[in-house]
Amino acid sequence: LGCVGVRVRYLNCHHREANPLMVDTFSVAAASESQYRNFNGQVMPAELTPLAFRLDGEIASILVKEGDNVTKGQTIAMLDDAKTKQKLNDAQAKYELALKQVKRGQELRTNKMISRAELDELTANFQLAEANLGSAKVVMKYMRLRAPFDGVVSSVDKKKFENVSPGEQVIAIYQNNKVYVKIEVSDSVLAMLNPATNAQDYKPMASFAGHSGSYPIAYYEHTSELHPQSQTYELWLRMPQTDQPILPGTSAKVSVDLVKAGLNTYKAYQVPMTAIDAGRQSQDFYVWKLEQGEAHRYPVTVDQITGSGALVGTGIEKGDVLIKSNLRKLRDGMKIKGAEL
Repeated sequence: LGCVGVRVRYLNCHHREANPLMVDTFSVAAASESQYRNFNGQVMPAELTPLAFRLDGEIASILVKEGDNVTKGQTIAMLDDAKTKQKLNDAQAKYELALKQVKRGQELRTNKMISRAELDELTANFQLAEANLGSAKVVMKYMRLRAPFDGVVSSVDKKKFENVSPGEQVIAIYQNNKVYVKIEVSDSVLAMLNPATNAQDYKPMASFAGHSGSYPIAYYEHTSELHPQSQTYELWLRMPQTDQPILPGTSAKVSVDLVKAGLNTYKAYQVPMTAIDAGRQSQDFYVWKLEQGEAHRYPVTVDQITGSGALVGTGIEKGDVLIKSNLRKLRDGMKIKGAEL
């Protein structure tokens, strides 16, 4: 009987309707309006250029290391050129012999001691030797890897005695007389900042970690497709290098005065971070709204994280009641008891 009693209580509990989940809620106030908009970014190498040999071979020497300054035309790496030098010497010798023979043939032809056909053959041999010598000189030139512009070595990807294939990256360099800043923006922000739609002379101001002051910075370019991971667009800005060099990897903050830029002021809703539900992608965000006693999930755009919470640009309106606790337990359409705080 004891066992039967336990089973009955279990069945009764199993069929009993579950109590609604108790959560804390937050009522969305009116959107705050701001003249300024800040974006976090990072300094990237300017005109980062991978360098590779045009020929395959074994690396004889790497003449630079990461962080080295290089000048245009400077030799920065070399392939083993022993065989190439031998081919060049052979081509040089054949060229000199063919040159002597054609000159001697021209003299003999003048004296009618050889036929026109024999002179033509000597001339053809000379032209072939000349072409082979030119080709050997070009190949010898390709044994050296030279810097295409003044810059800084970003990475050295190969070592001495390694074999490389044509086009395989050996060294990468970037220009150190420019500062490139990359920020990630949504499509709405991209439309707002794109000079193609807002032709203004105004330049945002950029500040950098470890550097005092701020600097005017200009729009450079942006990607035309969403990044597959972040689901945002990459926007690039650039400015001249400062007296105290700003190195790649430095964090940056770009401040836009929307009024001076001829744009609308920025409106966003301040919500607590506990009300933000992150999606599977790093830039996917959602909120849970309490509607007629049920929880419903909606996507939102989080434009900025501040010390007071998150600034949400779209997806919510004034008066919405957001759930800010037990988000992991929520399911769309779940019955909810909200305690507004």
